Amino acid sequence: MMIKPNSIAAIELRTNYGTMKIKNNKILQFNEKTDVKDIWMNGGIYHLNTNIAKILPTRGSIEGIVFPKLAKKKSLNTVKFKNVLWRSIDSHKDVETCSKEMIQKKYMKFISKR
Repeated sequence: MMIKPNSIAAIELRTNYGTMKIKNNKILQFNEKTDVKDIWMNGGIYHLNTNIAKILPTRGSIEGIVFPKLAKKKSLNTVKFKNVLWRSIDSHKDVETCSKEMIQKKYMKFISKR
């Protein structure tokens, strides 16, 4: 994997709901709780040059202010990750749910114990 400055980890979008393939208003196929192919989301992991600090906003988000500017200049890259465990962690409950899933799927061998 090539490491490029100003890169964002991209995760293939995953849905907890079934999707349908449709053509001319006819359902052709059902896909149960699957990856949505070729639609990528921001995984929230960034590899940025230190000079990015010069353009960080004092208010607002890096995703809403800085990244659109860098994208417009074509100076923002991505590294795509497929078939990985990724979870949004917004609360203590999310940490507990993710921890249980990691144990269940035997991912704990990848976690450093200090």
